[in-house]
Amino acid sequence: MAKLLGPFIASTSLLFILLSGAVNFAEASEASDLLESGTQAFTSGKYREAEGFFQKALKIEPDNFLATRDLAKIKIELGNFESAIALLDNLLKLPIAKGRNILVFIEGDPEPHEAELVDETVMAIDKSADQENAEFSKFLKEDAMGPVPHYRVNLSKSGVMKLLPKSKTRIKYHGIPAATRDRVIALKMTAQKKLVAAFPGEPEEEMVLIENGCFQMGSDRGDPDEQPVHEVCISPFKIGKYEVQQKNFRKVMKTNPSQHIGANLPVDNVSWEEARDYCKKMGLRLPKEAEWEYAARAGTKTEFYWGNRVTGKEGNFCDRECELSTREPRVTDGFKNTSPVGSYPANPFGLYDMAGNVNEWVQDWKEVEKNYYLLSPKNDPLGPRPELDTCSGAECVGAISITIKMFRGGSWNQRVVEMRSANRRQAHFQLHADGVGFRCASD
Repeated sequence: MAKLLGPFIASTSLLFILLSGAVNFAEASEASDLLESGTQAFTSGKYREAEGFFQKALKIEPDNFLATRDLAKIKIELGNFESAIALLDNLLKLPIAKGRNILVFIEGDPEPHEAELVDETVMAIDKSADQENAEFSKFLKEDAMGPVPHYRVNLSKSGVMKLLPKSKTRIKYHGIPAATRDRVIALKMTAQKKLVAAFPGEPEEEMVLIENGCFQMGSDRGDPDEQPVHEVCISPFKIGKYEVQQKNFRKVMKTNPSQHIGANLPVDNVSWEEARDYCKKMGLRLPKEAEWEYAARAGTKTEFYWGNRVTGKEGNFCDRECELSTREPRVTDGFKNTSPVGSYPANPFGLYDMAGNVNEWVQDWKEVEKNYYLLSPKNDPLGPRPELDTCSGAECVGAISITIKMFRGGSWNQRVVEMRSANRRQAHFQLHADGVGFRCASD
């Protein structure tokens, strides 16, 4: 059978089939035959035929992770990426199998046995009494009394080591093997990338008109670069209702640098230059820093645009599911990494994710020598050295040594405090990080 499976099932050398309590050995064998037929059809490019075989196998054994995984591969080949992702998500919900502990189902034995899988393939002579087994008889005719493949298992209850012919044995892991799970994760990533690339429709950024007004920019309780608080007045402008999504970025830029893949997820791992270029191609621009904070505050004066406390329902930050040391263990926001744009309530201006999810590049350079907030004009501040806004690459460095751009808003991998409306962060304009994205603006 190993030869028949070929590269399609090469990811595992085991023939393991998940069996529910209602499945008997005969049904398991039928599912195994269907799985093999599906594999043969797939390798021959007969995707619809293969799809039917795997679907039939899953009707017999709904929890057969090999059939589920391989059906997902078929869905990808047929361009049904969302169905493939759903199948793979179901697999990722299964617990990881601990060690090599298994259940053994033996032909003719009504009860499964707890055991440890010692060797997955041992070539030995079948000395069982059932020499009339059709598969075994066929093997003998072809191989002239040669050895047959066995499992070597250690039965937990009796402590006895046994060799069990694979033709008469099925085994079940308590969960999904870790190596198989890793391959499922990689397969899901492939399906997500293909889904983003194939997403229908033309790219469009939904813009929100922000009326003119004045506000108190900065915070006396924040970091030094947020001080002093000063009045700023902003002329009318438009800004993206959402952070730029991967489906749009991919169509315009013909690439998707994101680490966390999803059509409706914000593009991440994007540099300031790439953000600027995307907005330019869309007939837009990056927002100025003062515009961004004015839009984020949306008329509020609290630390966040919803108040001064965070419960996890307001935005995406490093919560208890976050694997970083900066996580907030007391609350959860519902997402381990980035979340689809618009997953949380909008601010009073109707803008989504102005706090959390991904940091957002703005137009402004970081001041080099002086605190720009001390010198910033009241009306429509452009940030330090606005004459350099059109430079790129090596043009941005030199005697003036300006290489740092600002970004705002906090992200899924940062602390709650980073989501404050006044919080400022900066990085090299060529930085790529999975917590940094952007949204566009226009006059």
